[in-house]
Amino acid sequence: MDDDEPLNTTEDNNKEALETEVAPALISVHPASHSVSVAVGCELRVFDLREGCPVTLGADSNEVCHHKESIRAIRYGAKGKVFVSAGDDKVVKIWATDSWRCLYSVSTEKKVSAVAISDNGQFVCYADKFGAVWIVELDELIENQALVQKKGSPLLAHYCSIITSLEFSPDGQFIITADRDFKIRVTMFPKKPLNGAHEIQCYCLGHTEFVSCLAFVYNQDCPQGYLVSGSGDATVRLWDFASGLLLHTCEVGSQVGNIEANGTENNHFAVTDLCATSDGSSIFVAVQSLPGILLLSCNLSTKTLSITRGSLSIDKDVFSAAAQAVKTSMRNLLIKKQYSSERREFRKRGRNDRKGKR
Repeated sequence: MDDDEPLNTTEDNNKEALETEVAPALISVHPASHSVSVAVGCELRVFDLREGCPVTLGADSNEVCHHKESIRAIRYGAKGKVFVSAGDDKVVKIWATDSWRCLYSVSTEKKVSAVAISDNGQFVCYADKFGAVWIVELDELIENQALVQKKGSPLLAHYCSIITSLEFSPDGQFIITADRDFKIRVTMFPKKPLNGAHEIQCYCLGHTEFVSCLAFVYNQDCPQGYLVSGSGDATVRLWDFASGLLLHTCEVGSQVGNIEANGTENNHFAVTDLCATSDGSSIFVAVQSLPGILLLSCNLSTKTLSITRGSLSIDKDVFSAAAQAVKTSMRNLLIKKQYSSERREFRKRGRNDRKGKR
């Protein structure tokens, strides 16, 4: 054995693996299907669906545009002009999707758990793991502008629970938060949001486990729409978010239990994510332990949810692009890092120092 080779490397490797735990993969599609974005760990990949090629982030600028730690939230604005990414490095990055340059960088005090963009693209909100929601006002986008450092203003505070999802209502009148303490809070979005939001409209209460995700369903006949939530209690629920009234509950867990998920017993069918179509008629639901996507039908007239039977035809381009982006990100994430000889010696000394303290 080489004298310089540290002992008990298995234990050290296990510790390093725990320290670099990979965050769940995130996928977001441009509202007009111009591009698809994927985040795996700290890797952010964008694929241009119109040109059929990957996008180089920050290609026309010199700023440091990559996240240094796991990305926990990504999303496009309603009009597709703005894209936001944020995560464990305590930085919120705001991108212009026409050039994919990072226009704004917002430093935060805590790790970010959720982000939202107002429908008019004027405000970006982000929630941290201590239950506070912050807001940033975006200036008019200027072509080739330099990277701007911004700081958020407090919008909602004293939540005392990890916020799992953050959404603006379709009409922009409310901002909705979901948390790990089973609650959904609906707050009036003020005319001067930089001064804070102080008027709570209502709470949507009924989930018996953490609320993992939120989405809105609406169409031309029902422009105000309704709120849909997914939870660790294996249900998807439909709400009148202006009053907090529960309209319908879909027992996803009992339905998925009839599907052979992965051949094991005691599966936990927590709803991990959901996404609604633009006309509000369908909701795609991701369920823990289910190797696929569950499709729900939403009838806005009768205010009910039901599981869709049969097959669905979907354009494969978005899915293939997302799969390729995930593959690339995972490959980059799992490739063994190459260190200089000085860096290797430094890491060895650090491991040996830790052993000496035991």
